[in-house]
Amino acid sequence: MKSKSRRRIKFSNLILILCIAICLIFAVDTIIRIFNRSEVDNIISDGNFSSNSSSAQTTVITTTATEKPSGNNEDKTKETTTTEDSDYEIIDVSNDEIHNGSLILVSATCPYSGTPNLTDFTNISDESVIPRLPELKFQREMQDSLISLFDAYATDNGYSNLQIHSTNETNNSEYSLYTNVLTERSTGYTFDIGLITSTGDVVPYITKRNEWMVSYCWNYGFILRYSDMKTDITGVGYMPHHFRYVGTPHSLIMNEQDLCLEEYLEFIKSYTIDKEPLTYQTANKNYEIYYIPADTTSTSTKIKIPKKDLYTISGNNTDGFILTIQKS
Repeated sequence: MKSKSRRRIKFSNLILILCIAICLIFAVDTIIRIFNRSEVDNIISDGNFSSNSSSAQTTVITTTATEKPSGNNEDKTKETTTTEDSDYEIIDVSNDEIHNGSLILVSATCPYSGTPNLTDFTNISDESVIPRLPELKFQREMQDSLISLFDAYATDNGYSNLQIHSTNETNNSEYSLYTNVLTERSTGYTFDIGLITSTGDVVPYITKRNEWMVSYCWNYGFILRYSDMKTDITGVGYMPHHFRYVGTPHSLIMNEQDLCLEEYLEFIKSYTIDKEPLTYQTANKNYEIYYIPADTTSTSTKIKIPKKDLYTISGNNTDGFILTIQKS
C-alpha cells in the first residue's frame, strides 16, 4: 500500500497566523481599556465617587430658615471650589452676628448688644392674642409662633384669659405686675403673661404657674425661661410668668432633655461640623444642628450651608453660632 503523505504547514503561513492572533489580542485589550476609562469618567462627573469618600462624608451637613445671610462673593466662590461639593456653599458671617438670633444667651453677666428686628401688636387682629397695649414690641421672627401658641391655648381651654402683659420693656412702673429687671427683655424674644379674672382684672402669676403654657409652649418654639428647678444654673429666681422664644426644634429638645438655655448651649457645643450633627426628627421634619465656633483670627466666620435645604443661623451671644438645617 502506498503511504499517505503528511501536509506540512509552511513557515510563512505560521508567521501570518501568529501576527493575526497578536493583532486580535491588542484590539480586544484596547477596546476593554477604552470601555473601562469611559466608566470611570462618568462616575467622577456624576459626583458619585467623591460622595462615597470618607472626607466628603465628614463635611456634609444636611433641620427652618428664612433668609440666607449675605457674604463676600469672591471668598464664597473660592471656598465652594475647594469643598468640591455642588450642594453646599461657604458664606462669610460677620462675627457681630454672634449677638443676634433666637438662641442668644443674655444675662446679667452676658449683656445684649444685638440689633433687634421688632414689630408690635397693632397689625394682629387674632382675638386669642390679648396684649396689655398694642404698642408692645417683640421680635418679628416669633410673631407666627406667638399667634399659634395663644390660638392653641384658647382652643384647648375654650376661651382666652391670658394677657401678654409685657415683652421687651423693663417692668418698673406702678402698673406692672412684675418688677423683675431682666437684661434679656431688651432682646424682644420674651413675654410675660397675666391672668384675666372673671371681673376683668389682670392678676400675676407669682407662685402658681399656668400648667397649660408650661406643658405645651415647647411645641411652638417657647420655653419657661426660669424654672424653679434651674435657679442654681440661671442665677434667676423662679418666674412662672416669663417665657422665651428659642424656636423649634430647640424648644422640643430642651423639653425632652430637661435643659435650660444655659445647659442647652453648652450641650450643643459637642456637635460640630468636623464631628457629627445633633439630629432630631419630628412627625414630618428632620433636623441637623451644628455648633460653629467664631473665627477669632478674623472679623467674620466661614459657615458651610446647603443650597437647597432651609436653614437658620443664630449666634449664642458669647463665642459662636448654631446652624440649624431642615432637610428637604
